[in-house]
Amino acid sequence: MSKIFKSTVIIFLIIFVIFSTMFGVLAAQKLSELSLGDEVYIYGLEKEDKQLGMMNILLIGVDEGGYRSDTIMLLSVDGYSNRVNILSIPRDTMVKADGYSIQKINALIGLGKEAVARNKMDEPEELLISMVKKLTGLPIHYFMSVDFKGFKEIIDAVDGVDFNVPYNMDYDDPTQNLHIHLKAGEQHLDGEEAHDFVRFRHNNNGTAPGEYVLGDEGREYWQQQFLKELIQQKCKAQYISKIDDIFKVVKENVRTNYTMKDLVNHLDYLQEIKLEEIGSYQLPGQAEYIDPAWWYMCDKEATRELINEVFLPMSEEEWEEYKALQDDTGTGFDAIDRIRAEKRKANITPLQELPN
Repeated sequence: MSKIFKSTVIIFLIIFVIFSTMFGVLAAQKLSELSLGDEVYIYGLEKEDKQLGMMNILLIGVDEGGYRSDTIMLLSVDGYSNRVNILSIPRDTMVKADGYSIQKINALIGLGKEAVARNKMDEPEELLISMVKKLTGLPIHYFMSVDFKGFKEIIDAVDGVDFNVPYNMDYDDPTQNLHIHLKAGEQHLDGEEAHDFVRFRHNNNGTAPGEYVLGDEGREYWQQQFLKELIQQKCKAQYISKIDDIFKVVKENVRTNYTMKDLVNHLDYLQEIKLEEIGSYQLPGQAEYIDPAWWYMCDKEATRELINEVFLPMSEEEWEEYKALQDDTGTGFDAIDRIRAEKRKANITPLQELPN
């Protein structure tokens, strides 16, 4: 590989693989000897439209046995603006898939797995992919799922991460063989310690320090801070020699339809990504307690606005129009997004009708 290609691959794997592993995947599904795995055909995935210049990847984290997806994130790369935006979908989001009763969205992987066993579906991800498309109105081109073992191995492969742990963390869950004991302060985290940090929610006595009092929102905040620090430290030429180790981890821990051919086709995207401008968003809505469980209720109108302002694909002609506006007036991306939202407000796939 050329140095440019290898550097691009490292950035790609850190953003796409580590970002997915760090958010809760527990079960490994090994790939074939291809560098990025078998080409898994999933009904409902779209082919990329080169005229739109956008690539959307659904990152899925499943628990042991593959019956719950603790992590669901849509990662969108805009090939014209070179921006990366990430939409997190809370695992408790209330949905109603065709032919099923009301469910939390994290249960759809398990339902899909059962449907595969009954020869009703080809792959367990199909039901979840279909639902994310309904919630967002966006196409999905690729999917990836990775496990925590892969996350640990990648962190170790790049020699760990220096990070300022914000609080003392003490938590034990023998049922998951999870034992988190970290002291606050600047330190070097190896794969196991990094895994513990990104999984922390609260202490054994029930206290949730600082941002963690916000629940998943607080945990996501510190996961994002960890990811940004990881990217800044590891997307450097000195780690080019680690690329073979990273590929080995990918082969052993990722289930995906993304291939080496796709990676080569996306080199122009990846080499121009502005890492400092990665945007992180959560599906708009609010948590509600409906006896006997907590649910996350999607706010359809707010979701529509977010998709229009940030995620809705533009054609090359539209992008050139907005780029000219920025060049002529100095208008930033935020203002351009607002103009874009007004212009395209009606041009979005209708959102799913969620139950009351």
